[in-house]
Amino acid sequence: MRCFNFHCQGESHKAIDKVCQDYSYSNVDENGVAIAIVCDGHGGNRYFRSDVGAKLAAEVTERNVRIFLDEVDAALFAGQPYTPKSAIQTEIEDGDFKKENQLEKAFRQLFASIISCWYEKIKEHAASHPLTEKSAVEQKYQDEFTSGGVIEKTYGCTLMAYVCTPTYWFAFHLGDGKCISFDNDANWKEPIPWDDRCFLNKTTSLCDSDAINEFRYCYEGDGNFPIITFLGSDGMDDSFGEESNLVNFYVQVAKLIATSGIDGVEKDIVDTLPQWSNIGTQHDMSIAFIYDEKRMDEAYPKFIQWQIATTKSKIHAVNNKILGAIEERKKLSKSPQESQKVQIELQYAQTAIEKGYIQKQQLVKAMNSLLKELRGEDFEPYSDEVGTEYNTNENTNNEECLN
Repeated sequence: MRCFNFHCQGESHKAIDKVCQDYSYSNVDENGVAIAIVCDGHGGNRYFRSDVGAKLAAEVTERNVRIFLDEVDAALFAGQPYTPKSAIQTEIEDGDFKKENQLEKAFRQLFASIISCWYEKIKEHAASHPLTEKSAVEQKYQDEFTSGGVIEKTYGCTLMAYVCTPTYWFAFHLGDGKCISFDNDANWKEPIPWDDRCFLNKTTSLCDSDAINEFRYCYEGDGNFPIITFLGSDGMDDSFGEESNLVNFYVQVAKLIATSGIDGVEKDIVDTLPQWSNIGTQHDMSIAFIYDEKRMDEAYPKFIQWQIATTKSKIHAVNNKILGAIEERKKLSKSPQESQKVQIELQYAQTAIEKGYIQKQQLVKAMNSLLKELRGEDFEPYSDEVGTEYNTNENTNNEECLN
């Protein structure tokens, strides 16, 4: 197993000289145990020490995970199929934790230990770093900070972790961001159950009073391991927009691992993520991943095939939009041409057609590049469902390509 992690300051934070509030960690030890962690400190004014909270969260999580691995009998995972769980669901369904199986109890104890240790660490930090020359924001929340009653809010952050051992794996999550895993066939999924309370700028948090019941987790011990698993903070989600774009970025990373190794990936990510932050939401960005390097070469063509299938679906969708706009234009052309409303709608339809052709050209060019990557120089150029063949250098900006 190999691993990688990186976090960077968002462009909006650079503009106001605000520290990076994300923190990431990854490690593979001599026993083949791999751990990846991503923590995202909250950005609101009252969370003015969330960068410290995120770092401390990662540290106590790594420490408590290793204790968990030492104390929990690995035989409990043996034969277990992929199992997604939510601690809060367990409490609602049961209420009496005596009925929980041993694994559920062990995970609940792990989460409780992480929370407890995090509280201890942030209180130690607060005691050793009292507010002195306070900013206006810090002054506003001084009473809360010094009271100790809600000091955790100052350090609030999310937490996500993936752990892979030689015989089983598990992952857990509190807050937003996404965990994405891929199998050998480049099929992907979000293994950890999602929490609908994480929406827009709302998220569950390690600083919540009911954090123990907000953890979601999953595990598997039947021999099925992801080939690669990614953890990304919400800065990644938001900057890439549609989930398919985020997944495609991870596919690109996986392909680069197969062709260039981790060194090539490291340079690419270190260079690319700040750029994505700049053109995206300008938030801090964090990534961590663990992969099985022995399986990457075999999976490489499957990742290309996934991209080909995805691109083909996009081309089909654009075709439908173009055809719909052409049909709309035909209908409007039969309407009284002196109508200003008709003229405006005709222009909208024409603009949609022209934009559709441009988008389709770009998609077809990308498709041919993928086909060449998969099949070599002798690849057959893409032909879409209406039977028109496209070459990379062809100009397809005409309606005949849809007839």
